[in-house]
Amino acid sequence: MAEEPKQPKSIGLIVASHGELARTLVEVCEFVLGRETALRFTLFRDGDDPRRFSQQLKTLVRKVNQGRGVIIMVDLFGGTPGSAALALAEEERVEIVTGVNLPMAVAAASLPPDLPLKEASSHIVTAGTEAIKSAGDILTGG
Repeated sequence: MAEEPKQPKSIGLIVASHGELARTLVEVCEFVLGRETALRFTLFRDGDDPRRFSQQLKTLVRKVNQGRGVIIMVDLFGGTPGSAALALAEEERVEIVTGVNLPMAVAAASLPPDLPLKEASSHIVTAGTEAIKSAGDILTGG
């Protein structure tokens, strides 16, 4: 009996934010792509304990890490989700990308399966920054 080809291990992908942003980004990303994605999310809400949030993020990182590392996309550098992610960067194989937006989430959900962790992180950053446009400049040729 022939063995089934093994699926390549994926990079773990997490969106972490204040409020409901992370959940909404993942849901809209899946709507845009028309399929479920490997993106997972965690939320830091008003009144949450930052230490508890950090522990939840750490647990999620370990859950999604298949051995190739994890990219955590956060809303703000220096906010609680970003700080919690930075604390994990040294003890886990984690890359952190800040300023998460929908083009970044779509790029993350569509990463080539063999892309190394650092290149995947750079790919996500590029997708996010290249998507930022001024419609007025485009329309006026400026």
